[in-house]
Amino acid sequence: MSDFSLHPQLEADCHWVGRLENCQILLHHNAGVPWYIVVPETEAGELHEMGMTERGDLDWVTDAMARFIKHHHGSDRINLGAIGNRVPQLHIHVIGRSEGDPCWPEAVWGHLPEGPAWSETAVEAIRQQAPVEA
Repeated sequence: MSDFSLHPQLEADCHWVGRLENCQILLHHNAGVPWYIVVPETEAGELHEMGMTERGDLDWVTDAMARFIKHHHGSDRINLGAIGNRVPQLHIHVIGRSEGDPCWPEAVWGHLPEGPAWSETAVEAIRQQAPVEA
């Protein structure tokens, strides 16, 4: 999709990590939990509006990111969410959770305290190790 652009709120809240199978991969600024956001380059606003091939690619990317989070961050659980109430652009939250994280066992929304930001060094290391293209 040549005219694709990220919603300004996603740009403001996240680091850009890379692209994978026509999806943008972002990392939320709050390093309290490993919180990634997969943004498919689509005009669809909801999961059920995607075509089968497009949806299959998104599912594959989401699974790849879940495996990366478990391996790279050592997370016990992976939480997925496609809410879109504040940001209408279709995006999937892929969040690594572990017992003892700052909001365990509650959901991150409304429970994650302001935390440390990812350092540029950490973000660059993630870019090098994540399953993404530059």
